[in-house]
Amino acid sequence: MLAARRHAASTPAPLLLRRLSAQPKPQPKAAPPPPPPPPPSDEGAAAWARRAAALSLLGLTGAVAASAFSDLSVFLSCSSQAMEKATKNQQIASAIGEPIMRGPWYSASIAVNRARRSVSCTFPVSGPQGDGLLKFKAVRLGEESWFRFLQRSDWEILIMDAILDVRTEDGKRQTMRVTVADNTAAPPPPADCRTCKPRATPKPKPTAVPTPVPTSAPPPAQEK
Repeated sequence: MLAARRHAASTPAPLLLRRLSAQPKPQPKAAPPPPPPPPPSDEGAAAWARRAAALSLLGLTGAVAASAFSDLSVFLSCSSQAMEKATKNQQIASAIGEPIMRGPWYSASIAVNRARRSVSCTFPVSGPQGDGLLKFKAVRLGEESWFRFLQRSDWEILIMDAILDVRTEDGKRQTMRVTVADNTAAPPPPADCRTCKPRATPKPKPTAVPTPVPTSAPPPAQEK
């Protein structure tokens, strides 16, 4: 054993270096590939066309949203007045029961003129005993204002009909049509007419009949 150690110690250094050099050397890691070049910036007529199309689409979306909001405000204001008239109608209240509820706005149909001063609307209503549709035509009252979206508009309902689907006593369904008349009270007469008294009709005065004047008879003719 001592001889082996002496033999190892007597091994020349060049042989050890030759063994170390025979071992495989670690390969260097490959460098990552360079990042791709940035895409060329869009310039020229095509870029301006895309920007103009995006702005046009944005403006169109805003116009459609404003029109929808305006139609919704018109529907809410005029349908509220129609509901007031419907709840005061005895035929509708007895047919579908009370309370009478207005249906959702997305189930309604509305048509307005360009100035939004006249409207035709149809929307659903429901009650404990049945449901139906309210159809009416109305015109806007008052002056046009820039703040009409923030103010409650007054509408005059010209025509209003109710098409009701009610249950009969034998369990069948029956459709009935009710015309809602204008229940507004007539204006009171002027104050000066309340104290008016009927005037006596003047009697015609008798007309004087002229008395005939007697005339003398002509003298008799003389004989020759």
